[in-house]
Amino acid sequence: MKALKHKRLCILVVVLGLLVETGCATDVKDIDKINYASTIGVDYKDGKYHGYIQFNDFQTVAKTTDTQRSSAKIWVGEGVGDSFEESLFDLYRTSQEIIFWGHVTAILISEAAFKQGIRSIYDSFVRYYEFRLTPWVYGTRESVKDILSTGGFFGQSPLSTILHEPTGNYSQTSYIKPIKLHRLISQMNENGFTSCIPTLAVNKKNWVEKKNKEPKLMIDGAIFLKNEFYKSYIPLEELTGLRWIQAGSVRAGVSVPSKTEPSVQIVIENPKTKLKMVKIDDQPQYNIDMKASGYVVSRTNNNLLGLQQLTQKSTEDIVKEIRKTFMEGLKRKTDIYNLEYDLFRYHYQEWKATSQVEGTLLNENEIRDIHIDLNIKHTGNGKNSTINRSK
Repeated sequence: MKALKHKRLCILVVVLGLLVETGCATDVKDIDKINYASTIGVDYKDGKYHGYIQFNDFQTVAKTTDTQRSSAKIWVGEGVGDSFEESLFDLYRTSQEIIFWGHVTAILISEAAFKQGIRSIYDSFVRYYEFRLTPWVYGTRESVKDILSTGGFFGQSPLSTILHEPTGNYSQTSYIKPIKLHRLISQMNENGFTSCIPTLAVNKKNWVEKKNKEPKLMIDGAIFLKNEFYKSYIPLEELTGLRWIQAGSVRAGVSVPSKTEPSVQIVIENPKTKLKMVKIDDQPQYNIDMKASGYVVSRTNNNLLGLQQLTQKSTEDIVKEIRKTFMEGLKRKTDIYNLEYDLFRYHYQEWKATSQVEGTLLNENEIRDIHIDLNIKHTGNGKNSTINRSK
């Protein structure tokens, strides 16, 4: 019995020794000997691809009790090559340590790179095992390097900005829904689908710190792709109608009777919209039905005192926004509301009969009627006696 125990002990020692030796022989690195990429940027200029990598100082990301925490440091590298892959390999030469790609949470692509085609870009992510398909995807018409160099508030890293965490900002003001890479790839493989990618810009006007201008990121519009091909860029002020049609809108504000002469500011929450196809003279057209609730958040004068009048003016404003945004897309031959995809998915025979003729689907008569069922529930935290609910 003792001999058996001694034999087992010898085997255990030998196995542990082999494990230790094997571990020492691998290429496993200490975590402080690895560069963790948080963002990848892509640009195309002068016939070359420019690849960018953003590194962050993780000491500023981790929680600390040090009240004298220094401002976050941001490193942005730039490589150049005949392809996107070559531009990244150009950066390897000066990266000092191995680059780990598993922590990338955002991808920024310039408008020029979108026009060259996105397939050659995302194909690299799909094939390399370290990349995840969950980063947020953005476009830009500005300098990729400037956007990647812009930090957050309170000396925090860019991980606390719209670039890496867009959902918080979107929940307060829902204009253009953020999109992740895997969702974008799936959309590009759908017949008739037009993808909407929010675009980033650097705002140097709104914020100051000790009277010094403090640049901050903002959404300034969207780039639209049909399948994988570039269609157009549309600025934010011309996309106000998109928030009423896109699924997942959380919160949006409406100035009544108009933005230039606002009397009442209303916040509308969780709008739900349905598209209904009707055939007029053998041509598919769409009726739009929207249902939502809202409340008054501010009042500048005592106009529009009646609830019925206030509701009517609000619905009229929403209808105008929906039609205006549709017409802006029509000018650019862009199906902003994805009416063609709805036709393909739910009315395939009609789609098959009309999709082959250029301009048949996307025309000024495609949207027929718009019905808004808006319920203004209350006027905020306190009761507003100037609202007459009987009118």
